[in-house]
Amino acid sequence: MVTEAAPLENIANKVAIPGKRAVDYRAERWAARGVLWQESSLKRVRSCGRVAITSTGEVQVRANGAAVGFAGLASCGSVWSCPVCNARIQAVRRLEVGVAIATIQAAGGSAAFGAYTLRHRAGQPLGPLWEALSYCWEALTRDGSVKRLRKALGYVGTIRAVECTKGCHGWHPHLHPVHLFDRAVTREEVAQLEAAEFRAWAAAAKRRGLEAPTIQAQHLHRIEGDAGEVLGDYFTKAVYQPSSEGVAWEMTSTQTKSSTRAKDSMTPWDLLRDVYENGDADSFDAWGEWERASKGKRALTWSRGLRARVGLDVEATDEEIAAAEVGSKDDIGFIITDWAPVRANPRLGALLLSEIGTGKNWEAGRRFCRLHEIPIRETQT
Repeated sequence: MVTEAAPLENIANKVAIPGKRAVDYRAERWAARGVLWQESSLKRVRSCGRVAITSTGEVQVRANGAAVGFAGLASCGSVWSCPVCNARIQAVRRLEVGVAIATIQAAGGSAAFGAYTLRHRAGQPLGPLWEALSYCWEALTRDGSVKRLRKALGYVGTIRAVECTKGCHGWHPHLHPVHLFDRAVTREEVAQLEAAEFRAWAAAAKRRGLEAPTIQAQHLHRIEGDAGEVLGDYFTKAVYQPSSEGVAWEMTSTQTKSSTRAKDSMTPWDLLRDVYENGDADSFDAWGEWERASKGKRALTWSRGLRARVGLDVEATDEEIAAAEVGSKDDIGFIITDWAPVRANPRLGALLLSEIGTGKNWEAGRRFCRLHEIPIRETQT
């Protein structure tokens, strides 16, 4: 069963910052994707949102009172390289993480959140570092001491996210796991688990030929309070608001961590933004390496059986989430007969959806299309 995504066009569209104009994040995502239409090394990303997949080349504009979006466009489903698909995918993943944590805690269990990384230096390629990260994690999960201690704590499973930045010391891939337990664990018990996992992690890094990380660079701590509350404002707050907090947010929000980062610690989205805003050649080269290294990797991984334990359906793929369309044919307001104006100016797609909104302001949408010479026709009745 595919989890129905809250469509991108309805999430985190604008954030008002005191003293500054509201930031239209949806338009920013579309603008960035427009650069990728020309520059991405990935064929599917170059087609995403640019190519109509209908036999006529027409694109439907739909709204169902809860969401607004297009139907009939190609989607890439890349959580790593497409800012538009990323927003849709991570919205669903964020909700799932929050549900899992809240379900475990409601049953009397608990959770611990951590970060695991490797020493790195400028000039190291991302691909081998990422492979080493996966190797160390697998070694950690197989370690006898770790397995015995987890069992003693009532270990249920782990949700594991991958994040990456790039700075003056090169690429910095790292993991964010959330361990779930069927009972309330103490800080002391989590500290014991942290020490055991660090020993296994550091030993694996040495076997891989890497310099062992310091324990100060790693951490695992008990989640205090009702962590499920981090999703309380999920459907009403802007997903990209820099001040948003919470474990589910930390694990899945990758496009907005840039707001507090210095130039020497950039997320991949910072690199892309540096390309389309400044035309920076170094960022362009780094982005290309990022696309190649991240292709085919998973952003979020669940322990076997964990989703069923917390009552979630079989996991939808990233591609399925990204390809999900708003409503049905009954929700079509009008049809765009030629997508060329949006291909020429990707922001128009986002701005049109903003004009229509979830309130189905179709007349505003028609006026927008006339103003920007986007050809449309009415649906047949």
